[in-house]
Amino acid sequence: MADRVATPLYAPSSRFRRAVPSWATFLGVFVFLALLPWLPILGWTDIFDSGNDFGKGNLAFVFAFAIAAVGFNLLVGYSGTLGLAVAGLFALGAYGTAVLSAPSEAREALAGYDWPFFVALPVVCIAAAIIGVLVGFPAARLKGFFLAIATLALGELIVTIIRLDEKVWDGLKTNGGTGKQVPQFRVPGLGRVDSYYMLSLGALFLMMVAYVVLTNRRLGRTLKAVRDIDIATGPIGISSTYYKLVAFGISAFAAALAGAMWAQNSSFANPSAFRTRLLVFLLVVLIVGGLSHKWGPLIGAVFFVFLRQKLQDTQKLLFLILGITLILAVLILPNGIAALPERMRESRWVKDLHRRLQSLAGSVGSSI
Repeated sequence: MADRVATPLYAPSSRFRRAVPSWATFLGVFVFLALLPWLPILGWTDIFDSGNDFGKGNLAFVFAFAIAAVGFNLLVGYSGTLGLAVAGLFALGAYGTAVLSAPSEAREALAGYDWPFFVALPVVCIAAAIIGVLVGFPAARLKGFFLAIATLALGELIVTIIRLDEKVWDGLKTNGGTGKQVPQFRVPGLGRVDSYYMLSLGALFLMMVAYVVLTNRRLGRTLKAVRDIDIATGPIGISSTYYKLVAFGISAFAAALAGAMWAQNSSFANPSAFRTRLLVFLLVVLIVGGLSHKWGPLIGAVFFVFLRQKLQDTQKLLFLILGITLILAVLILPNGIAALPERMRESRWVKDLHRRLQSLAGSVGSSI
């Protein structure tokens, strides 16, 4: 009997055929987004019109939510781990950078530790990643409902500590439940709105590069194996706990980075902004955009911010539509909007149309 050739469960994609076009498209999208403030070609929609501060501010919110969804995508979409602490870690990024970078000699609502912004930002994000890993140790042994409740409790704990402020430690300087004014970082040569637009876009670019590189290598394939056949990974020498901890850490880092970018755009952070509804918003961004898809977080963030701005005066209607959208996405489009082109290519009528065009081209060629 002929020997069988062993093939990997999740084989790496061809690096030579697809790498160059894929990266060219990737870079092209970000170059286009970077030029938008100077090429206001989205004037047909008032919400994302980059020719004014309102549109650029909404686009910056899109980038911030997309950053959080990129990390959330790695944790939920790739490892299949339902960690729900993202809202609390988002708050940690917002408040952490605000407190550390605020001037020390200022009123209570603004006072901080006077750190440079680009020192405070990585410190807070790394601290969030460490918290994510530490929580991941017990959480990695939990599954389903128990895992969701445990990680959701962590997120609520972080927000509760922020609200208590001096009752926990007077050095927090979060100004309790009143809210914290956020000092804004200015990019040299740019105005206030352009600064946080470019800052958020740069953070999204770095997070997306890391996501693409990691998921196209062994980490992404192993996380898929851990998600799909967790019980079989141990006997073949794969530590599912280790890879889940990596996913927890990266997701927490991304959530804190997103919170910092959101705070720069909002100029003010209040604990009520980081309750369970933020988690629901991020779930909508991730599921509607597309789980395990590179562009899913960005597409989902565009959809959510557009809908939120359109319905900002009717919050109850917003939650109703988001709930209906989430149900329809799960039932009708489980892979999200990002999977629509692939789904259309694989549909029966597209394949039939392709066969008809091929037969027509063949008949025309033979007649010539």
